[in-house]
Amino acid sequence: MDRRAMGGRRMSTVPEQFVAFFDDAATFPPGLAPVSQAVTDHVARRSTLLDDAVGPAVLSLADLPQAQRVAASCDLSGGPVEVSVVTPAGRLGEALRMAKGVAPELRVVAVELKTAPDDRSVWEAQIREAAAVTALPVYVELTTAQVTQGALDLLAGTPLRLKYRTGGIEAHLFPTPQELGDVLVAAVAAGLPFKLTAGLHEAVRHTNAETGFTHHGFLNIALATQAARAGEGREVIAGWLAETDPARLGAAAAASDGAWRASFTSFGTCSVGEPADSLHRRDLFPAT
Repeated sequence: MDRRAMGGRRMSTVPEQFVAFFDDAATFPPGLAPVSQAVTDHVARRSTLLDDAVGPAVLSLADLPQAQRVAASCDLSGGPVEVSVVTPAGRLGEALRMAKGVAPELRVVAVELKTAPDDRSVWEAQIREAAAVTALPVYVELTTAQVTQGALDLLAGTPLRLKYRTGGIEAHLFPTPQELGDVLVAAVAAGLPFKLTAGLHEAVRHTNAETGFTHHGFLNIALATQAARAGEGREVIAGWLAETDPARLGAAAAASDGAWRASFTSFGTCSVGEPADSLHRRDLFPAT
């Protein structure tokens, strides 16, 4: 659901290119917030400036019943809690059925479908099943290997969207700038909107002092996506992904018209305040 396109939305000081950009994945690592806290905090955030920058609550399929119970005790005068449901491989039908049964407290606005990446015939069948869904947007989570094997060809020309992992709790889960750049180029070429997940706590590419992991910056990715949409070469795109100069990235982002959001729809973060604060330090976002 794209709140940037909604009429009648209250006036906001959040820059248009960052409206509904941070999906609230508080229950997932490394945050691991209890469902009760995650839902309560998500609803409470409606009265804050940050609300306009936050997309749906990202919840696992198994957590929907508890989330519905918690939401029932919250002030829902602003409407039901919008949810994007992370769905295990092979359980798409169950997710669609549950999506109908959690109203009026919850409104499922998207499904994030995992696939079985080790068996090509299986994941191809799972993608074909998902492509037939018309009731909700479905983001299909794919690995770099699946993309290399042509999985995006199965998504192209369908209502499906791509979900891609950009980090995690182990170093090997972070794609290189070249790997990520290739995925961005392929997604843009195929006309596929995508969301990202994991590791995107900061706007600018950096190395975490505690873990030693080098994290992608979501601003880097936005500008790399912009370059891909403009038809720039892979070296330019990888260069944006590898850039670590906050001033250069901030200036480019400030000059951007935000058209990259047509491709890079959002990313999941377990702490929506962190990316907002990171943008604020670059004068790209109001103080929260």
